[in-house]
Amino acid sequence: MSANTVFEPVGQGARGLRGAFGRRGARRAPRTGPSGLTQLSDMVLLTGAVFWRVVTPPFSWWRDGIDQGSLVVTRCAIPAAISIFAFAYGCPGIEGGVISSALGAPDRIGAFFSVGAIREFVPWVTAMVVAGVAGTAITADLGARRMREELDALAVMGVDPIRSLIVPRVLALTLLMPLLNVVGLAFAAIAGLLAELTYNGTVAGYMASLEIGFNPTDLIAMLIKTLVFGAVISVVCAYKGYNASGGPEGVGRAVNQAVVVAFVSLWIFNFAFNATYQAAFPAATGLR
Repeated sequence: MSANTVFEPVGQGARGLRGAFGRRGARRAPRTGPSGLTQLSDMVLLTGAVFWRVVTPPFSWWRDGIDQGSLVVTRCAIPAAISIFAFAYGCPGIEGGVISSALGAPDRIGAFFSVGAIREFVPWVTAMVVAGVAGTAITADLGARRMREELDALAVMGVDPIRSLIVPRVLALTLLMPLLNVVGLAFAAIAGLLAELTYNGTVAGYMASLEIGFNPTDLIAMLIKTLVFGAVISVVCAYKGYNASGGPEGVGRAVNQAVVVAFVSLWIFNFAFNATYQAAFPAATGLR
C-alpha cells in the first residue's frame, strides 16, 4: 500500500478500502450502493483517516474548525435548549412530580433530574437535535460539493478534501457536544424547578436534592458519552455526504440515510454504554 494512495470510502471491496491514510483526494462514488457491512468498514476507515490527519502536519484544519464550531453552536444551541426544556418538564418533571407528590416528598423531584438528566435524556435529546440540524447540514454541504465536482477539483489541485473539509467538521461536532450538553443541563434544571413549583414544592428543597444527585463519576461518563455521540454523528454524516451520487435527488437520499443511520447508531451506542456503565458501577442504578 502506497502512502500516497487515495482514501475511497465508496464500498468497492478491497479496492474501496485501500489508502485510508493517504494524502490526496478521492474518486467519485459509484452509483450502486455498497452493502451495510462495507459502509460500516468504510466509516471505520474514515474515522482512522480523520484521526491520522488530526495528529499529523500540516495542521491547516484548525481555522475552519473554529468556523464550523461557531456554526454548530449558533444552529444547535437554541433548538437543543427548547427541546430539552419541553421534554424535561413534560416527562420527568410532571411524571416525577406525580410520583414524589404521591409519596409525600415533592422536593425529591430534583433527584429525578440530577440522575436522569446527566445519564440519559439531556445527552440523548441533544444528540438527536445535533444530528438533525448540524449533521444534515454536513451531509448536504459535502453532497453538494460532490455533485458540483468540487471534491474532484480539490484532488486535481493536490488538496486533501478529508483534511480540509471533513476534519474541521468532525472536530467541531465532537468537541462541542459536551458544551451543548452543559447548556441542556442548565435548561433541564430550570424545567425541573418549574415542575417543583407546579407541585407546590420549595426551591430550597429542589436545589438540595438536585445537588445531592450530582456525582463525579456520572459527569465523567456523560463527558465520554457526549464526545462519542459527536464523533458518531459527524463521521456518519460526513461519510454519507462525501459519497453522495445521483444529482440533487441523490443528495436528498444521502441526507435521509445519514439521519437514520446516525439515530440508530446513537441508540445502539447509548444502550451499550448505559448497560456497561451500570454493570461497572452498580450503585449508579438507584436514586440518591
